[in-house]
Amino acid sequence: MVTLVREEGTRCWGTAYRVHAAERDAVLEALDVREQGGYERVETPVHFDDEATDTASATLWIATPRNHNYLGPATSEAIARQVQSSHGPSGPNPEYVLRLAEALRAMGAHDGHVFEIEALVRRYRSGS
Repeated sequence: MVTLVREEGTRCWGTAYRVHAAERDAVLEALDVREQGGYERVETPVHFDDEATDTASATLWIATPRNHNYLGPATSEAIARQVQSSHGPSGPNPEYVLRLAEALRAMGAHDGHVFEIEALVRRYRSGS
């Protein structure tokens, strides 16, 4: 997951996963535990690119100031520095940012903010 921040009028590209109804409560419970450190669970409509008129409801978690890793309105440089020095249970954060940028490009999504952080992370990794 990537840290999402509520901002009116914006679009978030990503992958939606369908969870079988019988597994829904267990999946949400596990995600609530993982995202408990300052995230708010919200429901939002999602639109599918290949079926522009079809929508569904999706659950996602939005960062709040209660999250100890949330920088708030930080510069891309500050975010990239934090990413560079962070490691989570799923691996190093720089790798996560690089894979996120790859995935966005693969789905045809342009996210200037993510791509700027990606470029900074690559620069830090190369020692430039």
